[in-house]
Amino acid sequence: MTTVQASADRPSADAADHRLDVLLLERWERDPGLPAIVSGETVLTVGELRDRVLRTAAALRAHGVRAGDRVVIHHERSVEFVVAVLGAMFAGAAHAALGVDDPPQRILRAVQDCAPRAVLTNSALRDRFSDVPGLPDVPDVQGLPDLVVLTDEQCATYPPTPEPVRADASADDPVAVIYTSGSTGRPKASLISHRALVSRITALQTTHRMDERDRMMHHTVCTFDMHLGELYWPLLAGATVVIAAPGRHRDADHLAELIRDRGITTVYFGVSQLELFLLTRDPAERYDGLRQVLTGGEVLGADLVRRFHSRSTASLTNIYGPSECTIYSTAWVCPRDPGLDTVLIGPAIQDTELWILDENGTPVADGEPGELYIGGAGVALGYLNRPELTAERFVTSLAVSPDGRLYRSGDLVRARPDGALEFLGRADRQVKIRGIRIEPGEIEETAKRCTGVRQAAVVAHGSGPEKRLAAFVVPENGVAPDSLPSSVREALRTWLPPYMVPSAIEVTDELPLTPNGKLDRRLLETWAAKRSAEAAESVPARNMDADADADADADADADADTDTDTDTDMDLDVESVVSEVWCEVLQVSAVGRDDDFFDLGGDSFKVLRVVETLRERLRADIPLAALLLEPTVADFSEELRRIMAHGPTD
Repeated sequence: MTTVQASADRPSADAADHRLDVLLLERWERDPGLPAIVSGETVLTVGELRDRVLRTAAALRAHGVRAGDRVVIHHERSVEFVVAVLGAMFAGAAHAALGVDDPPQRILRAVQDCAPRAVLTNSALRDRFSDVPGLPDVPDVQGLPDLVVLTDEQCATYPPTPEPVRADASADDPVAVIYTSGSTGRPKASLISHRALVSRITALQTTHRMDERDRMMHHTVCTFDMHLGELYWPLLAGATVVIAAPGRHRDADHLAELIRDRGITTVYFGVSQLELFLLTRDPAERYDGLRQVLTGGEVLGADLVRRFHSRSTASLTNIYGPSECTIYSTAWVCPRDPGLDTVLIGPAIQDTELWILDENGTPVADGEPGELYIGGAGVALGYLNRPELTAERFVTSLAVSPDGRLYRSGDLVRARPDGALEFLGRADRQVKIRGIRIEPGEIEETAKRCTGVRQAAVVAHGSGPEKRLAAFVVPENGVAPDSLPSSVREALRTWLPPYMVPSAIEVTDELPLTPNGKLDRRLLETWAAKRSAEAAESVPARNMDADADADADADADADADTDTDTDTDMDLDVESVVSEVWCEVLQVSAVGRDDDFFDLGGDSFKVLRVVETLRERLRADIPLAALLLEPTVADFSEELRRIMAHGPTD
């Protein structure tokens, strides 16, 4: 029997064909006095947001931005970020949001690839775009001598006059460009249309309705397509967007405060972030003010579902879908079942069809595993400037859907009798580290550009929160192997975001091959796991008796002479304690003063373990944000000294 999922509840053709600019203007004209955005102490009404957005759109048009162009958004999470995203859309362009914390090389490379007409940023960041050369290794990407860089202050001088929607405007015009890791060493960008995004917002509103009484938190990083849902969904529903402070999207204390004090009713958490949130907060603390929580990005475990349900009356929905299909394609409301053993990703959402096919493109038998193909209005237009990759992943002329386009997800699933899907893993090399999609091939190609590297291979090992990346490099003739790992790490840090820098880099004389001459990745994964275990065993065990004696001696010394000046000792000891704890938690034999916690394999769970351990050993009230904001040994240690001397800042 054919295995197919198809939505029976599709929105009307009229609704699917609407554009976001038309829908937002209609919504804003109804209730200009409602609060639209809350950020810190700033409250922006619908009317005020409308004027700022239209001023930005006018500024872009005055500087030559036209329909079909692209505009780069380079802001921290803020009111200005939201205004820039919407302003680009009202100017007829598609926005491409680039993370402000990404390495400059990666930002410039994305700008070169995107070839925007303009950049929207602030005065502090505008110099990053003063010189954007072409890409010598990508012939179709040229320099951008006419690139316009506009700041908030410049946009504010233009009149907030809406322009009529163009006669040739289409629901299939691009509205967003979402960059993800690419297997060739070049990030790939999905082009999302108005039709696709309107379809997804309609689906969300149909099953998880919001209105003027609701507030949704915006805290997702701008390189993840869920930021589109966090902005457009509440604004179109008449709800309020509450913005988390820049740099604090991992800070459970900050997020809990927003949920409690700002009346958040709807929030999306990545699976790892939801886990950290519950682990960090007081187990007795409840979140009954929340009405609905969405989660996804990684495999959701039944135990986490039960723990969430024990802390909140809110519904918990597991959503799944690659960015190439716009936010999500399936959804499953997790039942409040104490005997739950498997969390599903659900059936198709409205306006979406799912096919489970074998390697020949034939539907599998009922209940059998196969690769998931996704069709419907949410499918992206393709990859920007990547026709060959677009043809490979966005397939047409399949027998199961001869008149449609299907996205080949690379995910293995099987269908349950009720139509809900069970996620089984990846069919290709793509991996997820802390919920972020990573192509090891991109890291490999980047590593090969490093001085002294002849070959490189990158694999992932471990599972769940312990999954990490390991790189194996073969040196060029005459290159000293001892110095290569550190130089490669430093080079990768300049080209890649921290989550893509392998936690381990090992030099090998040659890469292993399978009997048929292909790279033996399975053996490399075994090597990586073994090296990780050996590194963990090499970390010196703490002598707890000696620690107790030392503590007793210290207390006795303090009692004997309360005037003793120990500031110098504290300065020396804090850094050594931090290094020791990092080695224990990260399972590495040594760390340097300038090493970044997250570059070494740290994640949200390890942040919690480090802070809890240091609270005990240093006897200090250390907030989680201290490590999140100061992730190097030297800077984190300096922050701890300040906290121990003056207490944590509010």
